[in-house]
Amino acid sequence: MSAVAPTAGRLLASRLRVAPPRPVMVRLLGADAERVTLESTPETRHRGSFGLSWPGGDAIVGDVVAEDGRTVTRRLITSMARPPRDGVVRWNKFVHRGDPYTAHGLPFDEVVIDGPLGPLSAWYLPGRRSTWVLAVHGNRATREEALRVLPALSGAGFPVLVPAYRNDAEAPRSPDGMYHLGDTEWADLDAAVRYALRSGAGDVVLYGWSMGGGIVETFLDRSAHAGCVRAAVLDAPLLNAGAVTDAQLRRLHLPQWAGGAVKRLVTDHAGIDLTRLDHQNRPDRRPVPTLLFHGDADVHIPVACSDAFARRHGELVGYVRVPDCAHTLAWNADPRAYEKALIAFLVHGRTC
Repeated sequence: MSAVAPTAGRLLASRLRVAPPRPVMVRLLGADAERVTLESTPETRHRGSFGLSWPGGDAIVGDVVAEDGRTVTRRLITSMARPPRDGVVRWNKFVHRGDPYTAHGLPFDEVVIDGPLGPLSAWYLPGRRSTWVLAVHGNRATREEALRVLPALSGAGFPVLVPAYRNDAEAPRSPDGMYHLGDTEWADLDAAVRYALRSGAGDVVLYGWSMGGGIVETFLDRSAHAGCVRAAVLDAPLLNAGAVTDAQLRRLHLPQWAGGAVKRLVTDHAGIDLTRLDHQNRPDRRPVPTLLFHGDADVHIPVACSDAFARRHGELVGYVRVPDCAHTLAWNADPRAYEKALIAFLVHGRTC
């Protein structure tokens, strides 16, 4: 096996170490009142709506209107301050920055949840319904991941709780300084659910992106409060940690025979039992109705995991498989269609 498997194992384990979110920076080549032109990258070529930010300003850009292989021109939807004519700007797949009020004018409270490792900050947006939505961001993301969908959820009357969890800037650090793919983080979500129930929620909907989806699934598998969950919404979820590891090995061009050794090394480094995080193939019946979004161009979490999950659970899982869409960008690709499916599911129980 030489040094290939140990090296790959250490590399994959290093991706579980806690680190600040890494901004994606792109070069802005020109701007006017209606359009911006950017360097061509996989991010800037992706269809849909995205955010840009620079010192002193933010903007939201829409679909691509022109490209020539080197540059991409996109429609300018809104802008706070005129974009610089050239320079480097931050590309924001979450579209918005800040908090619910600065992003959308939505009133909210910053509340504190008593988590198992210490206090966890959370945004709480009030609503008229008794069902609360708890929104769980992904690995190396922030609570800003939820900002895209807050207007739709709030507009439909749902109280929303957006909690931090261990290793976020607003939460305690895990003892080993590593993410655990939901294996430990689910306990922080359990604390958030208990907070919601104590604060008047009749039941809850759990909504998770990427590793946040894995946290939701681990909660449903292990929590004594799983019976209080009315439904789940999963966006490009981490349903099978072993399959995702296999996909990363393929991206590193490792031979298949090295996979077992690499997984053992990941387990040794992070203390994660990958077999316990296979939610895709759990034999028990699906506990709650679920709406599932996944883009078929996701290179981080294989869409095949969601395909298999949807087949296994039949009518209990409504599946929106989005073409030509990268990781957690189903909303960006078509916000109107995404929110139509989301609200139809949450309000009327329609899963497709």
